[in-house]
Amino acid sequence: MEISSNNENKPSSELPRLVGLFEIAKTVLHIGLVSYSLAALGEAKKSLVDKKNWMTDEEYLNGLALSQLLPGAPAVNLNSYIGYFLRGFSGSLVATVFFVIPCFILMVILTHLYLNYNDIPLVTALFKGVGALVVGLVLNTIIDLWKRGVNSPQLTILAVSGFLMIYFLKVNIISLLLVAGVTSLVFTFLTIHFSSWKALMDQRFWLAKKTSQKPNMTVKFVFSKKKYIIMLIMLATLITINFVINFSNPTFQQLGNTFFKIGGLTFGSGYAMLPFIQDSMVNQYHFLTDQEFGVALALSLLTPGPVTVISAFIGYKVAGLFGAALAMANMYLPAFAVVNLISDLYNRAGKIDIIKMVITGIVAAFIGTLWAVIIKLAGSSLIDFQTIGIALAAFLVQRFTKIDTLWIIISGALLSLLMF
Repeated sequence: MEISSNNENKPSSELPRLVGLFEIAKTVLHIGLVSYSLAALGEAKKSLVDKKNWMTDEEYLNGLALSQLLPGAPAVNLNSYIGYFLRGFSGSLVATVFFVIPCFILMVILTHLYLNYNDIPLVTALFKGVGALVVGLVLNTIIDLWKRGVNSPQLTILAVSGFLMIYFLKVNIISLLLVAGVTSLVFTFLTIHFSSWKALMDQRFWLAKKTSQKPNMTVKFVFSKKKYIIMLIMLATLITINFVINFSNPTFQQLGNTFFKIGGLTFGSGYAMLPFIQDSMVNQYHFLTDQEFGVALALSLLTPGPVTVISAFIGYKVAGLFGAALAMANMYLPAFAVVNLISDLYNRAGKIDIIKMVITGIVAAFIGTLWAVIIKLAGSSLIDFQTIGIALAAFLVQRFTKIDTLWIIISGALLSLLMF
């Protein structure tokens, strides 16, 4: 990969460099460790855009938009895209695996304790405090995303509309994205053809600091037919191995193929997958009871990462450690494959002004829907003055100090144990 000639006179310390796979793994591992629920979106932006300067705000928001358009868990999709953006297929694979490692390990440990001792006395106390903690962290994430992705009257209209459609009209995510896309096209047409509309809608507010707007100091992945063919071969090999394992015995077939289908066909979020997971695993295959599903859901909310880590609980109960890995792999493999197949085309399309404006509108609508999520989270987690205090403290500490989120979570968990 070559660096353009306009960098020839720059000091070597200022020249773009290739991001190593180890750096990606280390960074994404930290994101996965401290990311509860939608807070993963904020942690990714803080690490990759603000601190490491591997992406610009626009590049990050483009990835955020794609993660919502695909099936599966948006946080996992986003990290898959980021890895591909930096290093192609190998970067995407490393980023995906290391993002889910923390939640997978913690879920396996908690599942083992539950199944063998049938009681985890600390879970109730931890869940109460960590649930409140998540509200504070997610609120901070939404505010940051709003400042960067909803900074004009046009985008504000789309964001507010997104919130109203999800919270009051209860529309599904596909319908919302279609409405947002069509509305963005209409706004784009008006902006191009009517100067008065453009003057009104191009006003900017909620401007964020420009610390993340420095020129990138990394060499981005460059598409080529050869690289794409190699990626197709590797992806086909990965999927083939996965299905060979799935069909190696009836239990693996039921477990793996079911999660593969759910992960590949369910849009919206990890929460949208829960009814399908419950129906297939409880009612169809009887791998666990309704009570055990409730426990699995509680533990998935207690661990970092997406709620779809519930698949590891089910897989561990059915087939031990290998079953847990198989279940999670099938949950995320479909979206991972799609990310690698379409990211280059998506990035090229995003450079066209009209398409860029449409993507920006879709991002704004999605950010608006996050307010519906935080309202629901607050309603279920902030049940007394103590939980409100924990949420407020987490929000203030993360927003106004430079304390790492990991220490905020550890402190909040310890405080929860003491309080509850």
